[in-house]
Amino acid sequence: MIETILNGLLPVAFVIILGWLSARIGLLKHEDAGVLATLVIRFALPFALFYAAATTPADKIIDVRLALCLTFGLMGSYLIALALGRFVFKHDLRTATMQALVCGYPDMAYFGAPILAAMFGPAGFLVVLVGNLVTSIIMLPLTIVLTRISDKQDEGHGWKDTLHVLGHALQGAATNPIVFLPILGVVLSFCRVTLPTPILTSVDLIGKSSGGVSLFALGLMLYGEKFQLNLNVFTNIGIKNFFMPALMLLGVYLFKVTGNSAHQAIITGAVPTATAAAMFALKNKTYTADATSTILLSTILGIGTEAILIGLFSV
Repeated sequence: MIETILNGLLPVAFVIILGWLSARIGLLKHEDAGVLATLVIRFALPFALFYAAATTPADKIIDVRLALCLTFGLMGSYLIALALGRFVFKHDLRTATMQALVCGYPDMAYFGAPILAAMFGPAGFLVVLVGNLVTSIIMLPLTIVLTRISDKQDEGHGWKDTLHVLGHALQGAATNPIVFLPILGVVLSFCRVTLPTPILTSVDLIGKSSGGVSLFALGLMLYGEKFQLNLNVFTNIGIKNFFMPALMLLGVYLFKVTGNSAHQAIITGAVPTATAAAMFALKNKTYTADATSTILLSTILGIGTEAILIGLFSV
């Protein structure tokens, strides 16, 4: 159990500390995190998701009950956090959207995958793929649409031109690599198109950098940001680390998910917030301090939560 937890946590902590130290000794600056965030959001993460979708057989992607359960847990947490941010904390739409992403976007690929693989073998990666498809096809496009709507509101368009604004926002989301590349990967999988090995190798090379670069950038951000504990951060932790696993458990019963798939869904719900959420906050120039603080605290608490779940499901 201890080895399983260390496999998921130690690489994460090592790269974050490396990024922090690079700023501490003056090799890089806090502002350089913005460049790394662009690399992750525009290139590395989209290609990583594309590779995962394109190389997974279509019959493995089709698990309707698991997909519904994951959608229920992920998007339920996202929408509740969005409502709280907008109507309770009175954030503007852009900031509330970043809070929703922080609460609804778990680090499935880089924290959850090692734990799931250690517990369930290669089958553990299936829930990571399906969960990433949910975030790629629903959550991230919605995030982009809402931030673009916020941009239009800031420009003074208001809600009179809502349909016009929404159309532009949807068009902008559709042309964003983090949206269309994973969808393209799914289409290729369902059409049984196998890409040549040199192309897959090239895509995989840039995709593999997403985890390390985002964690390194998070370390850079932490050096320039003051770690803070406030009602926003505590609310985020409550939703991400405790409410989302509870929603996944409810989804397991609602959609009749059984066996290892049920255990995997609940474990995925308990995974800490993805560092990519902080990259989105940095790119949108809002909520960065709360996002980085949430990720750190969520990761620390996630160790304990995952340890408890591993113990329960290993019996």
